[in-house]
Amino acid sequence: MDALVDHDGVVLWGLLGNVYRLINDRLHQDIHDATGLDGSEFEFLLRLARFPDARGMATRVGERMGFTSAGTTKLVARLERKGLIERTRDPDDGRAYLVALSLRGERLLRKGLEAHIPRLDDEVLGHLTPAQQRQLDTLLSRLDPTLR
Repeated sequence: MDALVDHDGVVLWGLLGNVYRLINDRLHQDIHDATGLDGSEFEFLLRLARFPDARGMATRVGERMGFTSAGTTKLVARLERKGLIERTRDPDDGRAYLVALSLRGERLLRKGLEAHIPRLDDEVLGHLTPAQQRQLDTLLSRLDPTLR
């Protein structure tokens, strides 16, 4: 049993999970305190902002977050009701919609990032050298299925 319990993958996965949970809860609380957004709302806005012109297909953003189509639809509706995104017809496919950050969405995202970054710097990046940060980015990117 010890070999199974102490398997490198089990230990590493547990460590990744612990670090993620501990830091993520505090990060989300900082964002919520600053913006009123929950974690998935903030993450959607952040991922959308990375698209050219902060405009893209909601399904692609949702897929990158690991959301189902139904989950993405609910999240988009919530963000649209809050005035954080705007939906328009896709000029290349009249059946599809594109979503874009609204001015209010951009402002709230910026406010959230301003609350988010100091804790990231303090609790994550502050413990790693720049070389270690690049190495961690490389390793985690190899494991991220949305990048493949």
